[in-house]
Amino acid sequence: MKSQNLSIISLILNVLLIAAVVFLFVKTSGSQKEVEKSADEISIPSISGDSTGLKIAYVNLDTLLLEYKFSIELNEELLTEHARSKANLEMQLKQFEKDYNAFMEKARLGSFISQASMETQQQELIDKQAYLQQLDSDLTEKLVQRQEEMNQQLYDSVMNFMAEYNKGQFNLVLGNAGGTNVLYASEGMNITKEIIDLLNIRYEKAKKGEL
Repeated sequence: MKSQNLSIISLILNVLLIAAVVFLFVKTSGSQKEVEKSADEISIPSISGDSTGLKIAYVNLDTLLLEYKFSIELNEELLTEHARSKANLEMQLKQFEKDYNAFMEKARLGSFISQASMETQQQELIDKQAYLQQLDSDLTEKLVQRQEEMNQQLYDSVMNFMAEYNKGQFNLVLGNAGGTNVLYASEGMNITKEIIDLLNIRYEKAKKGEL
């Protein structure tokens, strides 16, 4: 009986560990604001050279990510994946808790047919715990990978467009995120709205197969 009690205590500790893992999964998988902060990933590199006669402009990347339709759709897809993964994990965790509570009730009533039966059900719970931990790890890794892919898609989209758009207009186009790169700029140097409008026009044409 002492061995049985120790096993139950071990199982309780394991359940608490799963709860902690789930909390970390929810916390680290990220909110929409965290996804928007990926603007740093698409900063357009600066071009060095003589400042005399340089034509310089800048794009506010925070605004671009909030208003560029391609960025909006990618972010919404990522958030949907996150929500589904979270719901799936929570559903399975709830079922695990039910199974665990049923096991504990049997142990309290001493209603196991045999010691072997109790140990078999206990092992099933331990195996389920290991499965949930692996599922949590896999889902987190998948979300991180998907966000990296999204960042790369946005980077390629913006960089390719800027090469087409510029055509000698500017010697230098800065990417400003959170006001960290451009502390002051004269009126007319902010071309964010124009870039977003043209990006959205190009994106709509691409969706319709017109490009």
